[in-house]
Amino acid sequence: TRPHIIRCAEEYLDLNKNKKLERDELEVAINNLPWISRGILKIIGSIDKIMAKCDADGDGAIGIDTDMPATEQTCLATCFKRKAFKGAFFPECDQPSSCF
Repeated sequence: TRPHIIRCAEEYLDLNKNKKLERDELEVAINNLPWISRGILKIIGSIDKIMAKCDADGDGAIGIDTDMPATEQTCLATCFKRKAFKGAFFPECDQPSSCF
């Protein structure tokens, strides 16, 4: 589910634990992907596209408690994108339902 993916993103990608996914944290996550896995960006988009779809208030960070609820229709809106995002960045994060 989308709430589960958001919790996983907070746990695995929010390196400074400020409840925001900042551009540099996304860059670190992408740079840590094996080169072959970087193709996932064709599915979920570049960092600029991710920020445009997920940073509702335009402050340069995706607030877990603020921006994510406000961007439900644009950010990780489909099961396919949630599955791709989870598979790339935190496959070990347990998923309670069949649709990511």
